[in-house]
Amino acid sequence: MDYEEAARKLIVYSQGLAKGSLGTARSLAVGEAPVLQYLCDEGGEMNPSLLADKLGYTRPRMTRILDSLVAKGYVTRRNDENDRRKVLVSATEEGIQYAKRQGDSSIAAVAAQLSALGSDSAAELVSVLEKAYSITYDREDVVSGGKKKRRRG
Repeated sequence: MDYEEAARKLIVYSQGLAKGSLGTARSLAVGEAPVLQYLCDEGGEMNPSLLADKLGYTRPRMTRILDSLVAKGYVTRRNDENDRRKVLVSATEEGIQYAKRQGDSSIAAVAAQLSALGSDSAAELVSVLEKAYSITYDREDVVSGGKKKRRRG
């Protein structure tokens, strides 16, 4: 069993089910870790409303999360040059590095815990979490290398 891949899955599914409970352990407020990770994974700039829709947050909640991430220096906001009414957000280099360090640290820690369960139990746990996540969000997510690809099911 690849415990690091299992750890990646566990982190993604746990964040989706608990809206960031592992993010709190990563020194980010609840909800900030998935937002920062998504921005880092996607790269480039994104409209906050679209980001909220993708991650299942309300727009006011997304605004609070982005305010906090901007204050920490992990995200920047700017007005769209083509339409000054639109705002675009992106991860800063500091945010990208922070997300990578925290992600690597979290994966290693959870992988160690999963290895203590043994291969069969760890695989069963991840399988159950995948099913719970799919049922909760009415979709199947494929997780590979820290990237999420969503398919409506």
